Amino acid sequence: MTAAAQHKFETAKAFWIAAAAITALRIVTLMVTPLGLGPDEAQYWVWSRHFDFGYFSKPPVIAWAIALTTGAFGNADWAARLSAPLFHLGAATFLFCAARRLYGARAGFWVGLAWLVMPGVVLSSFIIATDAPLLFFWAGALFFLIRITETDAARLPDFAGLGAVIGLGMMSKYAMIYFPIALALMLALPEIRRRLLRPPLLITGLLAIALFLPNLLWNAANDFQTVSHTAANADWDDALFKPLNLVEFLGGQFAVFGPVFFAALIYAGAQGRRLGERQIMLLILTLTPLVIVAGQAFLSRAHANWAATAYPAATLLVTGLLLDQGRAFWVKANAALHAAFFAAFTAATMAPAILDGLGLSRAVADLRGWKDQTGAIMAYAPGYDAVVIDDRYLMGEMLYHQPKSPVEFAALSPTPVIDTYYEVVMPFDPARMKRVLFVTTRDDDAHVNYRFRNIERLGAVEAEAGGEKRRYALYALSDYYGPGAADKD
Repeated sequence: MTAAAQHKFETAKAFWIAAAAITALRIVTLMVTPLGLGPDEAQYWVWSRHFDFGYFSKPPVIAWAIALTTGAFGNADWAARLSAPLFHLGAATFLFCAARRLYGARAGFWVGLAWLVMPGVVLSSFIIATDAPLLFFWAGALFFLIRITETDAARLPDFAGLGAVIGLGMMSKYAMIYFPIALALMLALPEIRRRLLRPPLLITGLLAIALFLPNLLWNAANDFQTVSHTAANADWDDALFKPLNLVEFLGGQFAVFGPVFFAALIYAGAQGRRLGERQIMLLILTLTPLVIVAGQAFLSRAHANWAATAYPAATLLVTGLLLDQGRAFWVKANAALHAAFFAAFTAATMAPAILDGLGLSRAVADLRGWKDQTGAIMAYAPGYDAVVIDDRYLMGEMLYHQPKSPVEFAALSPTPVIDTYYEVVMPFDPARMKRVLFVTTRDDDAHVNYRFRNIERLGAVEAEAGGEKRRYALYALSDYYGPGAADKD
């Protein structure tokens, strides 16, 4: 074996050992942590019980992933979350392979490691959400794009692979649309354009559309629920132009990507014309989601993770640039800083008392106390036709923690507009539910006092959450006379 081959083997071995150790520790953390599923995670679990090509607020891959892992390992919290660290292991693998092709074996190791310990990935590996599958397919698309643009040979499997991961990415989260937008922008680069605009690109487009088509058809058959909900998240009905939200969003990117690498990304962007076409390609893939989401933040609002798709390409760009310029110290410093954060995060999630001691209890408030609180609510349920709930957070947790309830659950909207998935699939039915237990986030009966004649306050159920009380008031309701009543006066 030559010295170069030996080096390539050793760096690959080092990456796989590190990746396996990090992923194993993440899975152990999921098994050990006392922090349960949050309300959004519980809702995704509810979706996973019923196979479909779309759901109220998200495309279907998140539900399919949960169905797969809980089908294999049972309905435990860790099993519902299991695909998250596995998706990020897959993303790191794609990036490791892409970096080796672009910059060599050494860069492959540092790019793969940088992804696995990135702060945003550390958090995303603990919570089952749509970002994990999205970033896996985005990293896959980046890998196939690099393979396509590195040679004059039009390799059909690479074009097909690009189409497949774009289509599956769209089935994970609609933010995958930023990738085709970036592809269109990079056609301004002569060499990239020459290698992209070849007949097999038609296969890319057709395959992506074919894989995404079932979700489009589902939306068409369901009043475009997911599309409408995604548009509502943009919140353009409120007052527009909020520069402070933009500042907050940009500050959040230092937390997601890490302060060292985000500063290095700004430095890379300032290089301008000194960058080669492949580096500009990576910069386009980075800036496309960043600029779009920053614009959304300026107009209305945007969470820091909404631009997460910027960072697969950014990790490749920044790592390669720093190593090429002899600035490996900053690559290693970034990895060391993030490894320390990963260790602290792991300790805190295994023993949340650490967070309590640091005054950070509110950070995990939505992950604590639900099992006991839903059990306390169910103690009131016997004798009623249904438990009627006006809060989607509580509804998801009730369905997850009380799956064998003998009493039916129903959602009652406080407004005439359907706002949640539960109001669609399990609405309050006055024809069957004559006497119900009503559970509300309010401490009064404002959501029902114009719909029921008989209202009796029963009490409240509280849980400690983030140093505050999470409180639900309970009422006995009967004699419904609101919309849909059979015998309204």
